[in-house]
Amino acid sequence: MRLALKPMPGETLDAICGGEVQVLQRRAGYRFSLDPILLAHFAVFEAGAHRGRLIDLGTGSGIIPLVLAKRLGLREVTGLELQPRLYALAERNVYLNRCEQQVTLVQGDLRQVSQFFAPGSFGHVLCNPPYRACTTGRSSVTLEKALARHEVACSLQDVAGAARHLLTPRGGLSVVYPAARFAELVAVLREHRLEPKTVRMVHPRAERPAKLVLLHAVKGGRADLRVLPPLVLHAEDEHAFTEEVSAMVG
Repeated sequence: MRLALKPMPGETLDAICGGEVQVLQRRAGYRFSLDPILLAHFAVFEAGAHRGRLIDLGTGSGIIPLVLAKRLGLREVTGLELQPRLYALAERNVYLNRCEQQVTLVQGDLRQVSQFFAPGSFGHVLCNPPYRACTTGRSSVTLEKALARHEVACSLQDVAGAARHLLTPRGGLSVVYPAARFAELVAVLREHRLEPKTVRMVHPRAERPAKLVLLHAVKGGRADLRVLPPLVLHAEDEHAFTEEVSAMVG
């Protein structure tokens, strides 16, 4: 089957990571944000995700597997995506970036991971889960956006349950989540025997409250939490990233 590797009507072609990663996206559909790029770097450099097989739950257009493979040099990355249209877009992006040897895609529901993968199949799980409860926030314009951003097709409980099934003993889970829901995140992970080990808060600017939290948990790990210095996105100029963030995206 020949895949269209150029933008089709209603699509854009965007470059990130200094042009190393090319991403086809729909203008009116779900478009990735900075969050998955932060998560990919956190998982590799702070959570040891460079060791063993990895899987990205809800991969969308494939941005996390592409950054892991193309920018960070990982070779055994799987992306799981529920929505057929996003899966098809991710497939095109994998071939566009010539990552078909490093990245494998699977279309399926993370709530049914046992149908696709044996227990303990992965050393690390990454997830940028839907942030918004169904009853809060502005509803997304399209179903594609709603499924990606709101807890319509999966909840935090579902993500934790999937990670517990997929991970080897002492395997790691890395997630990015709203800082306002940090306590809930820790409680749910511990309920599934995923012990938080490393945390980094993400601030829009140094003087502003954290908006996101990057968290690494270990399956069956002991309670021993390491809190990293905060990650600040913007310096004096609201439109310019700090040096650390610029190194990730540029």
